[in-house]
Amino acid sequence: MTEQQEPNKKGNPVVKVVNNRNFLVFLAFVVLSFFLWFLNYLNKNLTSDITIKYKFKNIPKTISEESTHSGELSVTASGQGYNLFQESFKTRNIPLNIDLDTKAQDNRPLLKYASNKGKAYIITSDLRPLIRKKVGEKINLSDIKPDTIFFDIINVKEKKVPVDISNIEYKLIDGQRITKTMIIPDSVSIIGKTSSIDSIVSIGVEDKNLGLLKAKKQYNLVLDIPDGISASQSIVSISHEIGMFTRASKRIKIKPVNFPPEYSYTVLPQYVDVNYLVQLSHFNDVQEYNFTATADYRNAKGNIIEIKVQSNDGKVQILRSSSETCCFILEKK
Repeated sequence: MTEQQEPNKKGNPVVKVVNNRNFLVFLAFVVLSFFLWFLNYLNKNLTSDITIKYKFKNIPKTISEESTHSGELSVTASGQGYNLFQESFKTRNIPLNIDLDTKAQDNRPLLKYASNKGKAYIITSDLRPLIRKKVGEKINLSDIKPDTIFFDIINVKEKKVPVDISNIEYKLIDGQRITKTMIIPDSVSIIGKTSSIDSIVSIGVEDKNLGLLKAKKQYNLVLDIPDGISASQSIVSISHEIGMFTRASKRIKIKPVNFPPEYSYTVLPQYVDVNYLVQLSHFNDVQEYNFTATADYRNAKGNIIEIKVQSNDGKVQILRSSSETCCFILEKK
């Protein structure tokens, strides 16, 4: 019976290398050197590109769903190598949530509409605070690519509407009145879905109490822009001119008009007392001839006519008159 021979381990070159003590020491030094080099590398300030996935939320109805696909941003970042290495793993599978209903750093909407009315877009530099919050303060951000994310929009209309500030609250000192209100801008362009835009006749401001109003002070108000609508402005500035007013009265003779010429007539009463509001600086300029009080025969109901009192002075505001109607007597000439 032939005796089975053992493999010749001593003649195997691989086994010889593995059993070589000098090789094992060398390999350990290589691994240790690489480890030390890697630690030293991570302690240096480095620049690298970090890939950040993103997705959207609060997508307006004007945006085509096909154009809101998730994507990636390439962010050039610098900082300690360890932080960059850690961030590259942390951001790999956790997407950046981009809320299309938020505002950018300039307080304008994050989502903007292009002038060709067929595209909407985000400038990715506006996402810097959001990215900063994600990666932390230890990493410096520079370039963000792409610089713009585009969306397709559908059924879009644009029109200009006035700014309505009627819902703001304020206080005035007794006797004060607002003489002029300046709104800058006094109108804004709005863009959105046609069905939504058609029903909008003005853009209001968010409820705000200005407290005691001060003359010529500028107040910044945030526009109350409906959901799914983009506006050319998100903030307007208002200021007021304020005057001190007082009440006064004048006795005005009633002027009969359009009475038939073949009759003589008498109107009773012949005078009416007009109470009005006037700015103190203009008080002495107001005279009887600044008012007219007329009784028009064509508006007579029986022998009663409504008295029409008007001010010919734009700085005078009529409050009331002592009589609203007068009666008349006709006599054949």
